[in-house]
Amino acid sequence: MNTGGKVWRKTGVNAFSLIPCLLVLLSFVFLAFKSDPGTKYRLDFFTSHNQFYLCDSAYKSNTGANTFWTPQAYHDRLATAYDILGITTESYGHVKAEFELLTKADSQTDFSKYDHVVEAGITIQSGILQILNFPDYKSYLKLIVTPGKYRVRVYSFSLKNVDNEADEGPDHYKIEMWPDNNMGQKVLKQFVKN
Repeated sequence: MNTGGKVWRKTGVNAFSLIPCLLVLLSFVFLAFKSDPGTKYRLDFFTSHNQFYLCDSAYKSNTGANTFWTPQAYHDRLATAYDILGITTESYGHVKAEFELLTKADSQTDFSKYDHVVEAGITIQSGILQILNFPDYKSYLKLIVTPGKYRVRVYSFSLKNVDNEADEGPDHYKIEMWPDNNMGQKVLKQFVKN
């Protein structure tokens, strides 16, 4: 358009100039966050069948195998395999939890304020840790960690008087993970439902 000797061009945003912006935005959605020890991640999501998973993003273990959810795993409230852990919840569906990556094990030994405490080892070879729901395995936390062996401790709170078929309950969980070669499983405090 020519007005008063000045040439005006229509300036629009070129679609190709938006591609880098879109790629940056998508990276925030789909890529994992670099984890810093001591950072706490709040989890609030829905799952099913009183369980969710903490795993290597490239896990190969079969959670449907008869060696995963054994009677002992149900009793311990933790199913274990090389690269995935199944965490039992008291409520059927709603998970309220906190995850923290540590540099070493928490030295606390007084578990009186918790209903159940259990720990086990896991290997994260890919360097990406995920927390998944069940049965659709949707990721609710994805963190970049140093590839290696870790110990995971799960503290369970407010398990008493929860209807385990109800979606909601007062139960909540604290999960800590630190580098460690100990792959064994150990219950530090056992929950006994009345």
